[in-house]
Amino acid sequence: MLTIFDACEPRPEVLLGELKEEIFAARLKDVIDGTAEAVYHDPRTFFDNTYLTAGLKTLLEEALGRLTGQRPDSNPIIRLETSFGGGKTHNLIALYHAARGSEAASRVVDSSLIPTPGTVRIAGVVGSDLDPSSGILHRDVTTYTLWGELAYQLGGLAGYQLVAESDRQSKAAPGTGIWQQIIGNAPALIMLDEVARHLRTAKAITTGTGKSDLAEQTVAFLMSLLEFAASQERVVVVLTLADASDAFGRESDELREELAEARRISARQERVITPTGETEIAKIVTHRLFRSIERNAAQAVADDYHQYYLQLLDQQADLPQRAARADYATEMVSAYPFHPELLNTLNRKTSTIPNFQKTRGALRLLALVVRRLWETRPPQTYLIHPHHLDLAVPQIADDLTSRLDRPAYKQVIEADIASVLPGTRSHAQTIDSGWVEAGKPPYAQRVATTIFLHSLTQGVASGVDPADLLLAVVSPGDDPALVQRATERLVDTCWFLDYTGQRYQFKTEPSLNKIVADETSLVGTTRAKQLLDERIRQVWKRGIFEPVYFPSEAGDVDDDARAPKLVVVHYDAATATATDPAPPDLVARLFTHAGSAEGYRIYKNNLVFLVADRDQVDDLVEKARRYLAIGRIAGDPDRMQPFTEEQKKKLRQMQDSAELEVRVAITRTYRYLYYPSADAPRAAAGLAREILPAQDQGDVRSDQSTVVLRVLRQIDKVRTADDAQMPAQYVKARAWDVGQAQMTTEDLRRAFAKRLSLPMLLDVNQLKRAIRDGIQQELWVYFDPHEAVGYGKVSPAPLVQLSDDALLYTPDEARRLGIAIKGEQVDPPPESCPVCGNPVDQCTCGIVIDPDNGGEPPPPPPTPLRIAAEGAPAQVFQAIADQCADNRVDTITSLTIRLDGAGKAGADEARALGLAIPQLGKGQFRVEQELTIEFGQDEYFHLKFNGTWDRYKRLKTVTDEFGKEAAKLTVKMTLQVTFPDGLAVDSDQFAQMRDIFDQLGFGRLTVEAKPATEDTEVRL
Repeated sequence: MLTIFDACEPRPEVLLGELKEEIFAARLKDVIDGTAEAVYHDPRTFFDNTYLTAGLKTLLEEALGRLTGQRPDSNPIIRLETSFGGGKTHNLIALYHAARGSEAASRVVDSSLIPTPGTVRIAGVVGSDLDPSSGILHRDVTTYTLWGELAYQLGGLAGYQLVAESDRQSKAAPGTGIWQQIIGNAPALIMLDEVARHLRTAKAITTGTGKSDLAEQTVAFLMSLLEFAASQERVVVVLTLADASDAFGRESDELREELAEARRISARQERVITPTGETEIAKIVTHRLFRSIERNAAQAVADDYHQYYLQLLDQQADLPQRAARADYATEMVSAYPFHPELLNTLNRKTSTIPNFQKTRGALRLLALVVRRLWETRPPQTYLIHPHHLDLAVPQIADDLTSRLDRPAYKQVIEADIASVLPGTRSHAQTIDSGWVEAGKPPYAQRVATTIFLHSLTQGVASGVDPADLLLAVVSPGDDPALVQRATERLVDTCWFLDYTGQRYQFKTEPSLNKIVADETSLVGTTRAKQLLDERIRQVWKRGIFEPVYFPSEAGDVDDDARAPKLVVVHYDAATATATDPAPPDLVARLFTHAGSAEGYRIYKNNLVFLVADRDQVDDLVEKARRYLAIGRIAGDPDRMQPFTEEQKKKLRQMQDSAELEVRVAITRTYRYLYYPSADAPRAAAGLAREILPAQDQGDVRSDQSTVVLRVLRQIDKVRTADDAQMPAQYVKARAWDVGQAQMTTEDLRRAFAKRLSLPMLLDVNQLKRAIRDGIQQELWVYFDPHEAVGYGKVSPAPLVQLSDDALLYTPDEARRLGIAIKGEQVDPPPESCPVCGNPVDQCTCGIVIDPDNGGEPPPPPPTPLRIAAEGAPAQVFQAIADQCADNRVDTITSLTIRLDGAGKAGADEARALGLAIPQLGKGQFRVEQELTIEFGQDEYFHLKFNGTWDRYKRLKTVTDEFGKEAAKLTVKMTLQVTFPDGLAVDSDQFAQMRDIFDQLGFGRLTVEAKPATEDTEVRL
C-alpha cells in the first residue's frame, strides 16, 4: 500500500503556499503623532523589545507583500483580533514601522518585502480619537468624520478638500471615486483601530438630510473603502474590532454584520473556485490541489481500508455499519487521497459556518494541510484524515478559529490539543509522549484534533459519537484499544473536552478539569507538602518495621537492637536517581553514625532506608496540590451550587480518584530501598539498593511495609515467622565469635542487628527455635537463670528467653563450670537396709525385708496428674513446660491463670490482664473477676463477674477508670484459656504467652494446665 507521498503530487502553488490567507488582530496612536515613548517610537528599540509572534510575522508578510506587489494574492483587507501571543497595539505599530521602510523590520520579514522609505502612503485612525462634534484639530484643518480624517492623512489638505463638504456639513459618505483620486495606483496602508467605539457617538449626529445618522454613513463608507481596496493591487486596509465582551462589543457585532457583505464582495476578487454541489467537492478539491494522483493506488488503499474495517467489525469494534458497505469503499476511491470523513465533516458541518465559504473554505484549509503534510511527511500516511489538520501550525489554527469567528477555540487548541509555546505541551501531547517514544502514533492528538473539527459547529450537530470518531481516526495497522485508551485519558485530563455519554465535544467553557487546574494553581506548595508528609506516615505503618520518618541527623535514628527500623527519608532532604545506585550522602551518614555526637553506629544491620526518586518528586507534589484543590471545591457549598448533579457526581469521583493517585504517587516515588549488605561496594558505605516494584491502584491501600518485606525476603535479607527455620550450625558459624566459650542470648540476638552479612530478624522465635535446635545438636548448653539449671540434649525443650541473664555455653565450658543439666541421669546411691541403715552388702541386723512375704501394705493408687505452678511469669511458664516434659505431655487443652492483688499494683495488673488477652493468640477466653473499690466518703464499688472476654472488655473500660480513682482496691481474677485444637507446649504461641506476661510486669501468678490426655498419671 503506497503512501500519499508516493502516489500523489500536489500542485506547485499549493506547496509554495500561494493559496494562504490569514487574519490577525492588533491596534495604534501616539506613534503616528510622534509623541510616543522611544520604546514605541524608535523602530529599532521597538523591535528589540517586542516578542515576535507568528501572528505578527504573518501580518507583516501579508500587508507588505501586497503593498510592494511581490505577493499580489495577499488579502487587501485584514481584520485583527486579540491573540494569545501579543496585543493589537504592538502589531499595528510594527506594521506602521515596516510600511515606512524601517530596516529593523527585517527581524520579522525578509528584507525584500520592506518597501523603500516614503513609497507607501500611510493613514491610521483610532476610533476613540474621532470626535464628530469638536473634530480632530490639525495644523491647517479640523476633521470631523472617518473619511475626512483618512482623506487628510492620505492626501493632505488637497485630499481633504475633495471630501470637505461631506465631512463638515452633509455627513454623507463619499463613494469609491474619491479614493481613486486621492490614492490612485500608489501603494497605501489604511489602519482603522476600534472604529466601533466611534459608532456609539456617531449615532447622535444626523446627516444633512435628517434621514440617516453618522453611524450608518460611517458603515456605508467602510463598505465602499473595502470595495475600493479589493479593486486595487497595492492597497491594504487593516481594521480591528473589539471582542463581544468588550465595552463596545454591541457596536462591534453590528459592524461585523454590516461588513459581512463587504468581505464577501472582496472575496470575489480573489482567485477561487465558484460554489459547487456536494457531489463535486471531492473532485474539485483533488483537481485543484494535486497535479497528479495514481488512481490504481486509490483503489488499493480503499481495498485495504475496507478489509481493515471488516476485521475490526468482526472483533466487535465500535464502528458505524456504513464502514462495511461497498459504497463506502467506492466513496474512499472518489475522495482519495482524502479520507471521506474529512471531506464529509468539512462539507456537512464546517461549511455551515458562514465565514467558511464552503468549497473555497475547504480549498483554502486543505491547501494548508497538504502543504504541511508534504513538509513533515509522517510515516504510514495512506489517506489524509481529519487528524492531519495540524493545529500546531498557526495558519491552520487561525483558519478554523479567527476566520470562522471562533477565536475562543484558540485556548482549546493551546491547552488540550497542540501547544506551540516553547517548553509547554498540551494535554494530548503529554498523553502521547510515552507512545511516541515507544514508536507508536500520537493517538491522543489524532483523537483530539478529530473531535475539535466536529466541535466548531453549534447546536445538536456539534461533537462526534464514538463510532464515527473511531472510523475517522484509525488506519490499517492501528490498535483500536489504544485509541479508546487515549480517548478516555483525554476526557480525564482535558480542560475543555466534554463527553455527554453519547458525543465527544470541545467547548469554550472550561470543564471540571479546567476548574480544578485553575484551583490547583492557587494551592501552595507548602500546604501540599504538609499533606504529603501526613500521608507518607500512613503509607508505612508501625508493625513489621519500626518506621522513622524524615530524620535529619544521626541522633534522630536510635542505635539499638530492638525492632528493625524503616527509615523514610524526606523527599526534600535527599533523593536518588536510576543511574546512580550509591546512597545519598544523608543516608550514608545516618547509616554510619549514631547519636547527637555522631559516633559510629553499632546496630547497622537493623536499618533499611526508603529514598524518593528525584524524577518523581515534582509530579508527587503536583498530585497533592490537585487533591487539595478538588477538596476545596467539593467542600465549598457556594461553589458546588452552580454545578449540575452530574458534575457534582463527577467531582466527587475525581476527589476519590485524586486521593488514590496521591497514595499511588507516594509509593511510586519512594521506589529506592537501601539495605545493609556485606557485599556492597566500599563507596556505598555498606548499603546495597533494590528498586521496589510499581504498585497497582488495587495494591496501594494496604500497608506498604509489606512491599518492603516482600523485596527483602526475595533477596534473603530477613527472617520472618513464615520462613524456614535457621539452622543452628549457621547461627553458630555466623553470629558466634570464634573461640568464644559463652554468650548471652541477648548478645546473640544483637549480633543479628550488628553484622551486615546476617539476615535481619523480624521474628525472634526464629532465633529461639535455632537455639533449641542447637541444644539438640550439642552445639551449646542453654542456661536458665530462673531455674539455675542448664538444658542439654537430654533435657526437655526449654522456653528460651532472650535476655542478658540467659546464657549459652559450649558443652565443654558447661562441663568445666559443673553446670547441672536438667534430665541428665546421675548414678543413684547404693541401696541401704531400711532397718540398720547400712548398705545391703554391709547389713548387720540380719533382717530381710520381703514385701511379698512381709505383708507390706499395697502401693497407693496412682495420683491424678495435676500440672500447676506459682511464681513470677517466666518461672511459672517454664515450670509448666518442665512438668509437661517430665510427664510426657506434648499438648494441653487449657490454661487457668489466677492473680490476686491490692492497691495500685492490683489495679495495674487487672488492667494489664485486659491488655494481654488480645495478644495471646488463638483460644477461647473466659474471665472471672471479683473487684472491690473504696473511693472514700462512703463511696464504694463491688463487682463480681464471670463471662466471656467479648462481654468483659466492654466492662473493662469502666473498671480501669475506677481503678485509677480508688483509695483502696482488692482484686481477684481468673483467666481461663481453652484451646479447642490443643496447644503444643513447645509452640511459639506458648512461648509468646510467657513473654507477654513477663513484659507486662505481672507479679506472682498461679497457672494450671490441663493435659490433652485425661488418664495421664504423675511421674514421680
